[in-house]
Amino acid sequence: MKGLFWYCGVSIAPVRSEPKDSAEMITQLLFGEIVELMDTDKQWRKVKSYSDQYEGWIDEKLIHPLTEKELKKWMDKQTLLFDSQFRINTKAGDILLTKGCFIPGVEAKAPVHIGNEEYIFTESPSTVPNDIQTIAKSYLNAPYLWGGKTLFGIDCSSFTQLVFRFLSISLPRDAYQQAEDGAEIQLEDAQPGDLAFFDNEGGKIIHVGILLDNQKIIHAHGQVRIDKLDSEGIYNTERAYYSHKLCLLKRYFN
Repeated sequence: MKGLFWYCGVSIAPVRSEPKDSAEMITQLLFGEIVELMDTDKQWRKVKSYSDQYEGWIDEKLIHPLTEKELKKWMDKQTLLFDSQFRINTKAGDILLTKGCFIPGVEAKAPVHIGNEEYIFTESPSTVPNDIQTIAKSYLNAPYLWGGKTLFGIDCSSFTQLVFRFLSISLPRDAYQQAEDGAEIQLEDAQPGDLAFFDNEGGKIIHVGILLDNQKIIHAHGQVRIDKLDSEGIYNTERAYYSHKLCLLKRYFN
């Protein structure tokens, strides 16, 4: 085992609640994401995300070590992949990356070193839109997956976290944590890009979504979808019922 810092070396890596494959997947790492080593158990590593401080267990085979110098070099050059899918070359063959992965800001065909590994980006990635509604809608119809962070499966709070990450705004991982940040606002003052939070009968925050124009909200529920929002909560017009009860709204933009 080398160093305290590691990065995800595969497209998508499950992070689990315990050091075993059968444990609950609580989140995922995407290619290039940095973690800090916290503990070890055989081939398992307890790690803490460098970006949001979220902790869990991951199989060591899915991550690669970095020295502090290599970490700084990688952090200085990384950006986010907006393309739905993107192929890179490695010594072991091609890797297919997905939206939200960390990639270097380099020209196509240029070799990139992350620690001891070399990657070649076969094309130039798309430019990230500077509009939260466009970014959010690019995830439409992604299926819901507890702990997921990709177009192939995503949960409500990772959806909001990733959309805001494209705008260089760092949110915590879980909905209840995100609700602790930002400035509280009233529904009549809400704007596109504000976050709406929803609670259960016990008052616990259990869901989050992003406001759009015309009293609409985009959120991950069954799939990433657009529904109506009013003072009661989210109204699902297809099934004619309120799926979530509104608790509060927060703004993260100045």
